[in-house]
Amino acid sequence: MTLKDQWESRLGGLNSNCQVFVINTAIKNIYQCDFLILDELHRYGADTFSQIFKCIGYKYILGLTATFERLDGKHEIMNQYCPVCDTITLLEATANGWVSPYNEYLVLIEVDDIEEYNKVNTTFNEAFEFFDYDFPTAMSCIGPEGWKKQLSLRDKKCHKGTEQQRSDMLKNIKIMSAQFMRALQARKKFINNHPKKLEIARKIIENRSDSKIITFSNNISMAESIGYGLSYSGRDTKKKGRATLEQIRNGEVMVLNTVKRAIEGLSIDDISIAINLGIDSSKTKAIQKTGRVIRFEEGKKAEVFNIIINDTVELSWFANSHKGLDFKIIDEEGLEKVLKGEEPKPYKKKIKQFMFRF
Repeated sequence: MTLKDQWESRLGGLNSNCQVFVINTAIKNIYQCDFLILDELHRYGADTFSQIFKCIGYKYILGLTATFERLDGKHEIMNQYCPVCDTITLLEATANGWVSPYNEYLVLIEVDDIEEYNKVNTTFNEAFEFFDYDFPTAMSCIGPEGWKKQLSLRDKKCHKGTEQQRSDMLKNIKIMSAQFMRALQARKKFINNHPKKLEIARKIIENRSDSKIITFSNNISMAESIGYGLSYSGRDTKKKGRATLEQIRNGEVMVLNTVKRAIEGLSIDDISIAINLGIDSSKTKAIQKTGRVIRFEEGKKAEVFNIIINDTVELSWFANSHKGLDFKIIDEEGLEKVLKGEEPKPYKKKIKQFMFRF
């Protein structure tokens, strides 16, 4: 609804000739129009949302998105109806002054309890190896319908075995499926909730106290633990959400702590600092988050800080989400220099490489 409100406010005098709909509403009705504009086009590859192309009759169509390609390949659906006609890179947009200049940093932090992560990661890799490092197969063995894949996998691994061998194999698959999921969740919990991230985020906020700041966390608990500003998540009512955004816009509050809800579409021109405490492998989300702080404003220079725990799979997630994007790698010492307005030394330590995206 935030994006809908923003479109309506910016249409101004065109409101009499234009209508703005949320996708969930639009696909429930039949419409005719001359010009159909689809914002956040990457969403329209989903099975339900792709019905928009059948629900609305149009003469012309324009799709807008920061990232056209989807990990599931369903951007091909959009390509049938709304093929790419022009691409503007962040480098081009920055060079032409269409967005504010910015610096993005990978802030690589060391944590004292990394051994806790290593133990969980070893357990994860044991289970992952059992599934031949096939993430979709491992995930399909979990959940209410997981038993079907477990039976299929048993037949594949032990199709000529005795009944006892087949029974033992199925039992082992069940054990490894549970181990895989527990370890997967434990790794994410360690990475997404680490107190060192809160410490670093607070340091950035305290040193940028004259700037409007947006933070991104992967869960509400982390967002609410930052200790500065207000949180903004799907848990809020519409009324509370609007009130929170208004307090940010009028400068009453300087820090907005978000969980998913503000990754795309949110427009607050004078936010200039983004602090990312929780990431995944999605390039779409990475670009969308940067987009929250680089909307053009005269004299503004934006900064994006990604707080990443060294020697964890989070580095691999960051690498996947930032392919082709420009960023600088700094450690905590380098961060201190950046916060003082100084140029940090190039990061020269060897960074551990990861084989797996997940």
